[in-house]
Amino acid sequence: MSPRQTSLRSPLTSERGFTLIELLVAISMGIVISLAAFSFLGFATSDVSRINERVHIDQTARVTMENIMLQLHSACVTPSVVPVIPGSTSESIKFISEAGTGSALSSVHEHEITYEAAKGATKGKLVEKTYLNTPPPTGKEAPEYSFPKTYSTSKKLLTGIVQSESGGKKVPIFQYYRYYQTGDTIPTGHKTIPYGELYPKSLSETELKTEEGVEKVVKVTMSFTLATEGAEIATFNRDRPVPLEDSVVFRLAPAAESSSNLPCSPST
Repeated sequence: MSPRQTSLRSPLTSERGFTLIELLVAISMGIVISLAAFSFLGFATSDVSRINERVHIDQTARVTMENIMLQLHSACVTPSVVPVIPGSTSESIKFISEAGTGSALSSVHEHEITYEAAKGATKGKLVEKTYLNTPPPTGKEAPEYSFPKTYSTSKKLLTGIVQSESGGKKVPIFQYYRYYQTGDTIPTGHKTIPYGELYPKSLSETELKTEEGVEKVVKVTMSFTLATEGAEIATFNRDRPVPLEDSVVFRLAPAAESSSNLPCSPST
């Protein structure tokens, strides 16, 4: 056999294998690739879970907010009625509301929606209590509503609620605004009365304790922030919570300088 033939057959007949170092390097590379693949899979799974959680709380919060807004939009059960009830605060609103084709005088409800912050917890809940109107005697001119002290139903609307923040300050859950009209005292910081526009400063809780105070309320704003439940979300580390805000104006006609600048006014 010639030297040339021997040289060509050498690679085919060689019994040389992997060295220990080559084998260890190959195993190490395989482990690194496997760990990277599992890490990526875990990250993708966690990200999908986070997105699903955020979508869920966003949908839940918006449905709840929309239901409350619908109730507030149905607060003008009769012309010139005062929808907000004295005793409303920045964390609780009391108002009358009714929707449907029946007689509002016989079926109107009082709703009390309250933000309850649990002691020692960073998050609270929204609770709604409903009181059924006691119909006035036959022939009695209305609107005169009478509600019992005991609620007929109570339900939890949302959990995981916190107050929204703006400029480093807590935003009240509920805020109440008014119009100014002829005869009102000029507000502080103004030279004239700002007719026909909602005053940007909300009414104080002291004003809301009286009939005269709630009669001025023509707009209610509701704001809150919702986060998912569970210890891993308690400090909002996994994702930003969902802030929500909406408002209702109790008006059946545009505001004017006249004395009809009250909630549920049928004309100017």
